[in-house]
Amino acid sequence: MVDTYPSELIDNIKKNRNIFFVGAGISMELGLPSWSKLIEELIELLSKQSWSEQSKIDEYRELLKKDNTFLLLVEDLKTELGNQYYDFMDAKFGKPDIGSSQTMMTILELKPSIVITSNYDRIIENTYTKLHGYAPPTFTYRQSREIANNFWKEKFFVLKAHGDAFEDVKGIILSQRDYRKTLFREFGYKSILQSIFSTKSVFFVGTSMTDPEFNLLLDYIHESYSGGGPTHYLLIEEEKALPTYQRRFLEDYRIQVLTYKNHSGKHDEVNQYLTDLKKLI
Repeated sequence: MVDTYPSELIDNIKKNRNIFFVGAGISMELGLPSWSKLIEELIELLSKQSWSEQSKIDEYRELLKKDNTFLLLVEDLKTELGNQYYDFMDAKFGKPDIGSSQTMMTILELKPSIVITSNYDRIIENTYTKLHGYAPPTFTYRQSREIANNFWKEKFFVLKAHGDAFEDVKGIILSQRDYRKTLFREFGYKSILQSIFSTKSVFFVGTSMTDPEFNLLLDYIHESYSGGGPTHYLLIEEEKALPTYQRRFLEDYRIQVLTYKNHSGKHDEVNQYLTDLKKLI
């Protein structure tokens, strides 16, 4: 049985060798949508357009029932909606006054050296500002020089791995095609990500093992996981931590799965786990 609070994880945090990767689950705390809910809202938006075909809407809703179609759906919806897609994403994720999150506050109180996120919103920045009184250095995938400089100097920063809806909504990464068109051209950024993931222990919070964006990122930097390197950790609801997924994550990506029981139905146990972890540090 896996230790609930691995000694290596505690030691990494104490010695500033730990960073956090924050997924959409943390943003849902403030009412932002999950992957499936986001696509559901995009389909609803398309259904209200005069040019939309009911047969296509029905097909989208049927495909939405299957987890492995999310990336395909997003790509098609972007094409169908055109600029309305970006207007929607800007209105949903680009608000600078989104507020702060209690779980994010607990993460920052654990003093990670870096926080990486696939989210597009400003929750991390706003929570950091509430905690420290000033905004953190924040970079996107287009700023490899700044990321490398701060990483080398061991300065804290936030890395918006898939872009920032507030700064540049048209630059956000949300599909495999976005990766091919944009990220695969950023060779310096890929090298830095590999350096970070091969020298720091990453604690993944607020993401699932089937999260499309999470898996896109892992595939993007998969070379980092060949051979040695630090053990990474993923905190996830027990019911979703299927044994096969756990084996593959550990063997392919060196990610050890830690689980919690979602008694509250709202994943309040994530913040409780982090709070208890903080007491052990």
